[in-house]
Amino acid sequence: MNISVDKAPDKSVDPNEEKLLNSRAMKDAYSAKFLSNNPKEKDYLTFTSGTKGYKMLFYKDAIVNDFYEIHGKIFERLTVTFEYKPDNLLVYQDMTYYDSEHLGANVDYLVGEMKEELKGEKIKHFEDDENVYYTGKIFKYDEKIPYSFFYAVIHSKKHDTKSVEFYGYGSCSDVDKTCNAKDERIEKHFNKIIRSFEF
Repeated sequence: MNISVDKAPDKSVDPNEEKLLNSRAMKDAYSAKFLSNNPKEKDYLTFTSGTKGYKMLFYKDAIVNDFYEIHGKIFERLTVTFEYKPDNLLVYQDMTYYDSEHLGANVDYLVGEMKEELKGEKIKHFEDDENVYYTGKIFKYDEKIPYSFFYAVIHSKKHDTKSVEFYGYGSCSDVDKTCNAKDERIEKHFNKIIRSFEF
């Protein structure tokens, strides 16, 4: 790495960074408390948990909803929403973080809860250097409204008491109008978030 000390720093603002800093997420005062710029990502910021126990990616047009719960450094739950307005799509995600022997370390229990929701649909199990992942999805209609549901359990390899229980869906923003709840952007977004957790 070549670090020059006799050159003035480049004060030009990166267009992507400027776009993220002016995004809906950063303009929302409550959401912005948790967010910072991520120079490696085009449309995503970095969310740092109120517990300081994990980080994840956060979509630039999303906001943290009024429902937010935290207990010291061992528990946090938050819900996040955003829309693809031209396509009448709503994306909702609900995440619960545990750092405890009782729940964070009890992966079998968390996966068992996910199995009940998936009603026989296949669960994928994979891992990388940092985490172990269990994921599943199911599509169904509720009162003729289409929903693509996604579930995941993310468990830290380095910190055995830390896990996140993830639930999300894509559906119609305006339930009186049609939408494509199977839009590939929804699954792509959820997969990106699920794989982004750093404990």
